[in-house]
Formats: sequence, structure tokens, C-alpha cells
Amino acid sequence: MTAPELGRRGERRAAWFYRLRGFRIVARNVRSKAGEIDLIARRGRLLVVAEVKTRQSLTAGEGYEAVNREKQLQLVRLADGYLARERLRDVTLRYDVLSLFWTGRRFVVTHFPDAFRPIAEPSRPWQWRV
Repeated sequence: MTAPELGRRGERRAAWFYRLRGFRIVARNVRSKAGEIDLIARRGRLLVVAEVKTRQSLTAGEGYEAVNREKQLQLVRLADGYLARERLRDVTLRYDVLSLFWTGRRFVVTHFPDAFRPIAEPSRPWQWRV
């Protein structure tokens, strides 16, 4: 299976994962100049920004290992932009990481709910750190 096809299948499986848990998929592959949010899901006031990493070989490591500090900060900035564009208020934001491994027959899903939390700098509240 090619890498783009594996990624598409993994994101489809991740969306199904959230739907089974009562979430509604609000958006997929939200792109901007700064990057892309793989999946945005909502259940009530909870809005989940999910990063989906799919692997079919562990040579490069587990998928979740690719979500480093830099990627986390990028997701926080992208989510801020999305909330501003959509004018969403009164939502609780959560950042999840879904690591999927394709065995050749099925996906093994490892879910990291609330994988990280951004913290605003006290002197500069418009800047985030994780």
C-alpha cells in the first residue's frame, strides 16, 4: 500500500473511531499556510483536534513518536486559527494523538486523549508553550 493511501485509510479509521464514541466529525484535513489539522471532532462542548499518524512498519518508530514539541506547537497555532475563522466560542479544546499501525489485515489503534496541553506565557498571553 502506498503512503498516501495508507494515510487516507488511517484517517478514515480514526474518524470511525471517534464516531463510535459519540463524536461528530466537524472537519478533516483543515489546511492553512502553517500546516494541516488531520481531524476535528465534536461531542457537545468538547472539540477535539486530532493528529493521526499511521504506520505499516515500525522502522521509523511508532506514529505517536513523530508528534514532538514543534508539531504540538504547530497544532496549537492551527487550532487557534480554526477557532477564530469559525468563530467558535464556549468550547473546551482537547488535543489528541491517534497512532495507527496497519498489520496487513487491520489497524491497531493507540489513542492518546488529551495528549498535551498548551500553556500561555504570562508575560505574552498570545504565545503558547507545551
